[in-house]
Amino acid sequence: MSEIKGLEEILTSLSSFGANINESARKGLERGAKKIQKNAKLLTPVDTGHLRNSIKTSSEIIADGVKAQVFTNTEYAPYVEFGTGQKGAESNIDRPDGISYKRDWKGQKAQPYLSPAYLHAKNTGEVEQELIKSLQQDIRKLESGK
Repeated sequence: MSEIKGLEEILTSLSSFGANINESARKGLERGAKKIQKNAKLLTPVDTGHLRNSIKTSSEIIADGVKAQVFTNTEYAPYVEFGTGQKGAESNIDRPDGISYKRDWKGQKAQPYLSPAYLHAKNTGEVEQELIKSLQQDIRKLESGK
């Protein structure tokens, strides 16, 4: 989990104005997710374009805060991301639990697109920046009485 300097002060300011903090955070996380989505689409290998076009975002307010996701429901997306068979096993990438490879099949090498987009956002703080911008925009609106 990332730490955002000054977040407590921003949240206190929003609360003192009676703002919906969760909605402000949801908007910021959604914009951060859109940045990850954009980079993932740029990195996606393209044959028909179906996989690239299937990358979506969602955000929602949940019981203990907010969440945002970047996802695809295309059945073959994990095979592209993590590879298959012997070539997939030889790809030096971190794979989640449950991804295994048949050693008797040549397969295809991994072509990561979603994890590098996420790691780029994580390393540059893009999502946190969007969250802070959203909260600051709402504070300015409240201060000006809009």
